[in-house]
Amino acid sequence: MKLRWIDNYAGTWGDAEGRTLIITPRSDTIADVTLLLDGKPMFRPWCRNKPTEGLRATYSPADGPGLDIELGGPGFSLNVNYEFVDPNLPEEPESLSVDVSRYESDIATEAFVRLFGKLERYKRIDVAKVTDTDNP
Repeated sequence: MKLRWIDNYAGTWGDAEGRTLIITPRSDTIADVTLLLDGKPMFRPWCRNKPTEGLRATYSPADGPGLDIELGGPGFSLNVNYEFVDPNLPEEPESLSVDVSRYESDIATEAFVRLFGKLERYKRIDVAKVTDTDNP
C-alpha cells in the first residue's frame, strides 16, 4: 500500500473490451483521468461530444476508498475501487472494480451507460505508476 491512498490508483488500467483508464494523481484527493476506447478518447454525446481526456477524479476519505471520475453531467460518474492482490494468487494483477452512478431521475444519461461496457474489472497493464511527484 502507498503512503497516499490515491497513489494506488496511479497508472494504466484496461478492461477486456478494449477500454483503458489512465489515472494520474495530482494531490491527496484529486486525479486526472483519460478514458480510451481502442486507444482513442471516447466522445461524450451528453457533454457536447467532448473527449474523455483530463477528466477530474476525486477521492474523499470520509466517503470511502473509491475514486469518483466526473463524466460531465451532474451526478454522472464512473466510480472505481482499488482491489488488492490476493496473496494466494500473486500472479493476478492489481485491479479496479468499476460502476457508473447517475441520478435516478436523469433519464438522458441512461442511454449512455452502455458506452461503458459490461463494467467488469480493469486490470493494471503497466508496471510504472505515474503520480504528481513524477510529473509536477
